Amino acid sequence: MDTTFRHDPRRIMQREHLWIHHEQDATCYWKIAEGGYPGRMSVKQGESVDFHISNSRAIYDIQVVREGTRRETVATLDNFRGEMHPVPDDGYRNGFDWPVTATLEIPLDWRSGIYIAQFPTGQGIREILFVVRPRESSAPMLLTLATNTYAAYNNVGGKSLYDYISTDRLRADQVSFERPLQPNVLGNFYFWDQFFTSWLDEEGIDVDYGINSDLDAEPDLLSKYRANLRVGHDEYNTRSECKQLQRFVQSGGNLLMFAGNCFFHDVEYRNDSRSMYCRKPHPNNPPTAEQPETDFWPYIENMRQRTIGLMYTSFVHAKTDKPGVFHAQITDDGRYGFFRVTDPDHWIYESTGLQAGDEFGREDSIVGVEADAADIEFVDGKPVFTGVDGVSKQYRILALAEAVIVNDCFLRMDGTGTGGEAEAFGVVSINETEFAGTVFNAATIEWCHGLHREDSPVATITRNVLKRLGR
Repeated sequence: MDTTFRHDPRRIMQREHLWIHHEQDATCYWKIAEGGYPGRMSVKQGESVDFHISNSRAIYDIQVVREGTRRETVATLDNFRGEMHPVPDDGYRNGFDWPVTATLEIPLDWRSGIYIAQFPTGQGIREILFVVRPRESSAPMLLTLATNTYAAYNNVGGKSLYDYISTDRLRADQVSFERPLQPNVLGNFYFWDQFFTSWLDEEGIDVDYGINSDLDAEPDLLSKYRANLRVGHDEYNTRSECKQLQRFVQSGGNLLMFAGNCFFHDVEYRNDSRSMYCRKPHPNNPPTAEQPETDFWPYIENMRQRTIGLMYTSFVHAKTDKPGVFHAQITDDGRYGFFRVTDPDHWIYESTGLQAGDEFGREDSIVGVEADAADIEFVDGKPVFTGVDGVSKQYRILALAEAVIVNDCFLRMDGTGTGGEAEAFGVVSINETEFAGTVFNAATIEWCHGLHREDSPVATITRNVLKRLGR
C-alpha cells in the first residue's frame, strides 16, 4: 500500500464545502425576527409539542411533515393570525421566551422519526424540527440526532459557541435550545443528517429516533436497543452520555458511528435542559502544564478515546483564516478526501470487490471536513494504533485517509508542538474483541454524501455494518 502523503495546500480548491456557509450567512441569522421553535425537541407518541412562533403574516397555516425518502404531510394546523414577538438581548443564552402559538398532539400511530413543522412568514418559509420517539422501543437500533451540535453552531439571536459566527466575534459560553434554528440549515440537519436519514427510509431499515439530551434524561435508554447509531457531526456531549455509551458497549450493545469530530467537547445542561453550557477556557488550544483547564474530552480522563476509540480530529478541505484557502488534500479532478482500504479481508468489505490500497468515496469526497483518528504506526506495512494516546490497541484499522491537522499540539497528549500544520490521518476502525459489544467508527462528517450511489462501496459498507450490528 502506498502511504505517501500528497497534501499540497497551494492547489486551487475547486469544490467548496457547505460548512463555509456558517460564516457567509452569519449576519443574516443574527437578524432573524420571524420563525419558530418547539417547546421540546424530543417528544413521545401520545404526548404534545408546543410551537412558539413569531410571524408578520396576517393569516397562515402550519404543515407538519415526516422526513424520509419523500416528505410525507401528516398534519395541517389551520388559520393562525400572525403576531410578532421581540428577540431578547440574551435570547441566544436563555431562550427567546415567545408565547405558545399552537400545540400539536402526537398520535399514537405516528412512526418514530424526524418531523418538521413548516409555515410562511414575511421573511420566507420557516421550519421547526422535532423528533418523535416511540412510547416503547420498537426498533433494534436508536439513531441519536446530534442536537447539541445543532445548538452549538446556531447563531440565531446573535451568538453561538464560536467567535467567528457571533456578534463582535465574541462567542457565548451558554446557548439555548429555545430559539429558531438557522433557515436552510436547521442546525446542520440539511448539511449532513438528512442524507443519511432519507437513505435509511429508502432502505427500509428499522430505526427509532432520539436526541442527545434523551440519554441524560433516561440513563438506561440504550439498554432497550441492540445498537446506537450516530451520523453527521456529534461534537458536543455530556459526561453522562459518554458513560451510558460505555456501559452499553461493555454490556453487549453496538455503537455505530458514521460521523466525524464526535465527542470532542464536554457540555452540561442548564435551566432544566433548556440551555447548554460549554466553558471552553482555551478554545483553540489543548491543555498544557501552564494552562491545564480544558473542555476537550480527549484530555479529560481519555473520555473520547474510551467512548469512540479515537483521539484527534484532522481536516480535509476545511477553511483557514484566509478566504478561499483551505486545509486539504485535493485530487487532480478537483475532488478531495477519500479512503484507502487497508484490511480488505474484513467483513465490512463483503460484496464491494475492494482490495488492499483501493480507493473508495472519491466521487463524493466523503472524507472531510473533519475526520478522526489516533496515533498510528505501520507494522509489516499495515497501520495499527500505538495506544500512547489512550486509544485501545484492540481497534482494527480498516481504511485510511490522508488529512492535515491545523494545530499539531492536538496530536500530543501533553500539548507540546509547534502549533503548526501537520500531516495526519482519518480512519475507519472497529473494536470487536475488547467488549461484549462492538464499536464501529467511520469517523468522517461527509460519509453520508456517498450513500446516494447504489454501486458505491460507501452504501455497501453501510449496509454490511447495519445488517450485522444493527439488527
